[in-house]
Amino acid sequence: MKISILGPCELRGPHGSVRLKARRQQIVLATLLWHANRVVPVPALIDAVWGSAPPASARTQIHICVSEIRRRLAPAGLPGLLETIPPGYCIRIGADELDLHVFDRWAAQGRAMRARGHLDEASGCFAEALRLWRGAPFAGLSGERITWMAERLAVRRLDVTEEYFDIRIRLGRGAEILTALTAMAEQYPSRERLRSQLRTVSQQARRYQALPRTG
Repeated sequence: MKISILGPCELRGPHGSVRLKARRQQIVLATLLWHANRVVPVPALIDAVWGSAPPASARTQIHICVSEIRRRLAPAGLPGLLETIPPGYCIRIGADELDLHVFDRWAAQGRAMRARGHLDEASGCFAEALRLWRGAPFAGLSGERITWMAERLAVRRLDVTEEYFDIRIRLGRGAEILTALTAMAEQYPSRERLRSQLRTVSQQARRYQALPRTG
C-alpha cells in the first residue's frame, strides 16, 4: 500500500488506486489519512466536511461516506483498512506506507547527521525528504479543516527546505541553489530565514564574480 498526501491525496493498494469522485468522501478520507493510526471521532469528520454549519443529517451522511469509501477500498485490495472504533473511525498503516511519515524520518535523520557534523549526509537526507513532495498538499480539496492541514504541511516543507539550503550554503554550494532559493524567497516574503539565506548566497556570488580570472 502507498499513501500520498504531500500533494494531491492518493491511496494505492495492491490491486490499484482508490478512486473517489464525491467531495465529501474525499475530505473524509483525507482527514482520516492525516490522522493515520489515530481514531477520528465522527464530530471531527463532520467539522472537516461542513465546518460550523453542518446539516441535521450530518452524522448519517458521514456514515454513508464511510460505507462508500469502504466499498471503493475493497477492489483496490484494502478491504479492512478503514476500521470502526468508537467514537469514530481509524485507518491503520505501516511505517513506510504514508509519504508524510517517510518525510518526517528523512528530516529527523538529516538533523541528526547535521548535529554530528556530517553535512554531506545531512544534505542528502533533506534532499530525499523534499523529493517526496508532488505539489500542494490536498490539492483540489477545500474547507477550513483541509486548509489548516495543508498549511501545517506547507510549514513543515518550508522548515526542511530552509534547513537544506543552510547545509548547501555551509558546504560552499550556494550557487547550486540560487535559482530555487530566489523563487522560494519571492513566494514566501515573510520568511526572514529565506531572505537571509538569499542575501548570503547573492553576496557569495558577487564575490566570486569579482575574483580575478587567470589563464
